[in-house]
Amino acid sequence: MSQLTLSSEPAVSKEMASKLKRYFLEDLQPGFLQHLRLKLQDPFTQGAGGGFKLSVLCGGLGALGVIFGSAFLYFNFLKN
Repeated sequence: MSQLTLSSEPAVSKEMASKLKRYFLEDLQPGFLQHLRLKLQDPFTQGAGGGFKLSVLCGGLGALGVIFGSAFLYFNFLKN
């Protein structure tokens, strides 16, 4: 009987190892783009169907950046 338990232990440990790998793969930290997306989305609201909705603060700061950047380029390089 001890031979039966010894021969089944490697199969059980391989099965446990594969289950642990699947479990820990789901627990990985998000990548750079996923982390950036989580930081930019509005934490209190979601879009239609639970999708991504950009934070109002990030959208406003981005719009101001585009306005100031285009004014900088216009007055420094295009206005001669």
